[in-house]
Amino acid sequence: MYGFINLCVKALVTEKFGDAAWIKIRKKAKVDDSFLSYEGYDDDVTIRLVKAASEVASLDVETILETFGEYFFTFCQRSGYDEMLRTLGGNLRSFLENLDSLHSYLCFSYKHMDAPSFRCERAEDDSLILHYYSSRQGLHPMVVGIVRAIAREFFETEVKMHIIDQTYENERNGKKEHVVFSILQKKIEQKNLDEGPPMFVAQTRKHSEPLLNKEDVEQVMKNLENMKEQGKPLGKRRSLAQIKPLAAISNLYGGFTPSYPNKFWMNQKVFCDNFPYHIVFDKDMKVKQSGIHIQRIVPRLRNFDAKLNVFFNLIHPQINWSLESMSKFINQLFILETKKSMVAPEWEGRPMLQLRGQMVWMEEFECMVYLCSPRLASLKEMEDRGLHLSDIPLHDVTRDLILFNQQRLAEMELGKQLEIKKEELRKTMEQLEAEKKRTDMLLHSMLPRQVADQLRDGKRVEAGEYAQVTILFSDIVSFTSICSQSKPIDIVNMLNSLYVKFDKLTSVHDVYKVETIGDAYMVVGGLPVPVKTHAERIANMALGMMITSVEVSSPVTGDPIGIRVGIHCGPALAGVVGEKMPRYCLFGDSVNTASRMESHGMAGKIHLSSDAFSLLDGKGFHIVERGDIIVKGKGSMTTYFLEGNENATEDEILGRGIQRTSRDSGITDSDDSRRSTPEKSDMMKYSPTRSMNAGGDNYTHDKDDIIPMYYPDNENLRQGEGDRVKPVFSRSTTSDSRSTTPVSSVASGTGGQVVIGNVKAKKRAGRK
Repeated sequence: MYGFINLCVKALVTEKFGDAAWIKIRKKAKVDDSFLSYEGYDDDVTIRLVKAASEVASLDVETILETFGEYFFTFCQRSGYDEMLRTLGGNLRSFLENLDSLHSYLCFSYKHMDAPSFRCERAEDDSLILHYYSSRQGLHPMVVGIVRAIAREFFETEVKMHIIDQTYENERNGKKEHVVFSILQKKIEQKNLDEGPPMFVAQTRKHSEPLLNKEDVEQVMKNLENMKEQGKPLGKRRSLAQIKPLAAISNLYGGFTPSYPNKFWMNQKVFCDNFPYHIVFDKDMKVKQSGIHIQRIVPRLRNFDAKLNVFFNLIHPQINWSLESMSKFINQLFILETKKSMVAPEWEGRPMLQLRGQMVWMEEFECMVYLCSPRLASLKEMEDRGLHLSDIPLHDVTRDLILFNQQRLAEMELGKQLEIKKEELRKTMEQLEAEKKRTDMLLHSMLPRQVADQLRDGKRVEAGEYAQVTILFSDIVSFTSICSQSKPIDIVNMLNSLYVKFDKLTSVHDVYKVETIGDAYMVVGGLPVPVKTHAERIANMALGMMITSVEVSSPVTGDPIGIRVGIHCGPALAGVVGEKMPRYCLFGDSVNTASRMESHGMAGKIHLSSDAFSLLDGKGFHIVERGDIIVKGKGSMTTYFLEGNENATEDEILGRGIQRTSRDSGITDSDDSRRSTPEKSDMMKYSPTRSMNAGGDNYTHDKDDIIPMYYPDNENLRQGEGDRVKPVFSRSTTSDSRSTTPVSSVASGTGGQVVIGNVKAKKRAGRK
């Protein structure tokens, strides 16, 4: 099928169900989103799209095809074929009978189009019988949708269609699906009709003269004659609106009687000379007469007893060579093609000539006349066959059609090239957008999103003072010793494996990673966008770091590495430093104090300053006092150890489990302005496929793996003041059971205590 059909499928889905549905259907069907109207595609592409749409919409294929048929008619109207369709026929039958002629014309544009064929006849119960022939099986429900749309749009009727027969017939060029429909029509009631129901066809909306057809006129005249014979009055005085259509019929038919001569005033020679493309043959298919140009191309046609099928192949309709078959399709266009073995010697090497025309049965002579013209789409096709415009009679509109179509083909080629360029531009824009995302990802990995966007827009980023932020430092225990006993690549692998896990946690808790220097990892909460829960976010981040660090092994001993963490809360100054590789840096005594908390901490412990403790106290965190210690440059300080969070599960802390709704999780796309790390919407800069680990597997850092933790200062996502989020539970990677324990009870121990890495906390009773 041509891309025009697939574009129609796309337009239907996007218009009715949205772009997201089309993307889902396209991916399910495994097809590209780049269709060109005049480009041919395998039928399987369209079939896969229809089946995928059926599965996504939970509808059967037949319903999908009927819906597509109705929309296809509308799509053709929007695509510039409306006027052409409206002029095909004055009623449904004549419209359907002329569809084959339309397909024949469209073959000039779509050269390899394998269009279906239609044939109509009238049943005894006055219903319309439609014969549908197609080389594609299973698409007949589309016909139902198309006919319904045509009847409703053009003829203001509702139709009911039923299949009365369905067979598969072997034709000359393959197996054909032959479906016979019964069509019952019912006029749609109009609110603004004339007085009372219409008695005659002329009183309906088909009263305009161009839409009248012979059958309607004859029926009206028959009704009038019957009324006269029965002595019935023709009716009461009619309105002007009723008289006008009756006058139209009178002018068209009632007041005109054709006159025929007593003899035919043209001899055979004049007829054959001036109608050079015609063939007369009898019921046995024997040629009795032919035009002079056909005789010139096929010299053996001068033998008038030869059979027609000896000289020509029947291209359309695809039926057998018999008078009975031709009579069934008498109202359709016939296309014949000369056989290579029968043409004149000068035609060797040239394309065969095709003739298109109408079959007319002459009862008096018991012969069929084929009135035809050369089937040519352009001047080039005429030149290839050695023909000239002078070979076509002046009265034959084929001359004008060739010249007109030559211009149309040029315009169509231009449109095709524009369509190709448009598709290339679309792909280029997609590639540009992908590159832009990668650039943004790199930029956002170096600077906070809000700061990076300002720099990209050419704005100057002023340094900002923050009254209260929470700063975290961490380092690896005995890192110097590990470096002295390991290869550099092993150190890089170990740090990468550890930092990938830490980077994921920054996205879970929406905190900003400032920098890493060797084994030192620095994170801050509460900037560049201030939040009230900056201390809780950093505390949960630290707990997550303790849990994930045990998954990374030392390249020396193979045992899990140990880390120590220091946290302090206080004021800070932040701003962009430098122009080459600019960094968003923090300044102030709070940075120094946080660093001291880390350096004076203990392995496997989260060391808190008194300021950090004051912000975390009473918020569900399990904290024990360390006591007074001497801190370099600070003197004596009372410090604490953070050992757990009784209000969160391990899954919540690590950002894994079941994705919540926006109400539960408090995170949606509207939070972009509050995100300080690139991983919220950008892919992680470390490739999950890289084989870098040091005793622990790399965590696949993909944005789809991140389940952001809920914090109560996401006010724009909360539905009420009293809302409370329940812990997130997820299936364990090693068991089908769900984890229902808070962070402070991850691993069992003795003496009523549990251990998180080296962090201890008391067991508690089950918590909802």
